[in-house]
Amino acid sequence: MAQVINTNMQSLNAQRNLATSQKMLGNTLERLSTGLRINSAKDDAAGLAISERFTSQIKGLNQAMRNANDGVSFTQTAEASLSTIGANMQRIRELAVQSTNASNSAGDRTALDNEVQGLLKEIQRVALNTEFNGRAILDGSDSANFFQVGSNQGQMISISGVNSKLSALGNQEIESVASYTTEELRRMESQGVTVGSVTIQGLGGAGKLASGISFSSASASSLEEAVSNINKAIQDEIDKGGTTGEGVADANLRAFLRVGNDGETSLVITGDHNTNTSGAGVAQFKVSGGSIGAQTGQASQFGETNLWASAKTAGVQTLEDLDIMTRETATDAMGRIDGALNQINALRAEIGATQVRFEQTISSLSVSSDNMSAARSRIRDADFAAETAELTRVQILQQAGISVLSQANSSPQSALALLQ
Repeated sequence: MAQVINTNMQSLNAQRNLATSQKMLGNTLERLSTGLRINSAKDDAAGLAISERFTSQIKGLNQAMRNANDGVSFTQTAEASLSTIGANMQRIRELAVQSTNASNSAGDRTALDNEVQGLLKEIQRVALNTEFNGRAILDGSDSANFFQVGSNQGQMISISGVNSKLSALGNQEIESVASYTTEELRRMESQGVTVGSVTIQGLGGAGKLASGISFSSASASSLEEAVSNINKAIQDEIDKGGTTGEGVADANLRAFLRVGNDGETSLVITGDHNTNTSGAGVAQFKVSGGSIGAQTGQASQFGETNLWASAKTAGVQTLEDLDIMTRETATDAMGRIDGALNQINALRAEIGATQVRFEQTISSLSVSSDNMSAARSRIRDADFAAETAELTRVQILQQAGISVLSQANSSPQSALALLQ
């Protein structure tokens, strides 16, 4: 092998290998100091791109969890206020039941009504003043609220706007044209009556009650039995299911008797305030037909009386003008409160179900975030056990490289022996 001085190949090779080991030592020290296997795109270009996509999803999931927790707080706020409204309504109904009793004087009913009016004002105040983050949530100002509960577009849970103002709570009611004195009711019971066909249907051809439900009986011995049979017919229609059955269930129809201030008894059919039977606006229902007459072979002492002179449309009744100053208005108030309680209870049930959805969503998001974080960690995080072993290896290589370079640098001195 030629002896040269200007070009020391052994030194050059040692320098190159030493530079490589120094670079590996630098990479290892960087990973140990940052805890990351990938500190820049040069470390793992594909791994960096994949881990960044994971990062976007993880950050989105974590924010979605916070959004869902906000949704839980929103529903808890709304439900607590609706619970207060419901409790006030229960008290109003209790007072209405008390007011219908004959033992009360006019002064007693005035005192009872004073409490009712105070409770109604409190219901209105809660509806108008319940806020979440500065936004009113029970006054009907929002048609819907959307909560982003996922890391991607369109992953939302919506809550319908809630309107619990007095003007939005109540029922629908139709009262028969015919009413009967106590003496006439006794005659019905003694000689028996026939009840002509009564038809209940929704307004509009597209409504769920468009085809209507009918009741007729030739065996009713009293108005009480007639009411019982109408309610049974309503329940039978619900049990059948189908479109009409669903419409009847949604309408929450019910028949009962009402005694007026003049002592005469009439037949009333009520439905929920927002019965969805016509598909437009505040849907209503109507009642037609029906008559009371003596059974065959019995002499009629009160003649045949139409329950409804013609098809009658339900009137919407709210809590705005409710009072219990008389027996009749107190009885009417019970019906309105029943309808309003149905609305409040339905709203609370819907909000409660949405809160459960939020809580389940949070649990699911948490699991997804954990699993994605684990996947990202396998790509991006440094394995300290492996990196410390690599640190030891490259430190030894560096020390060996320095020693070899020292020997390689002294190698050309052997050429001096040829000059002696």
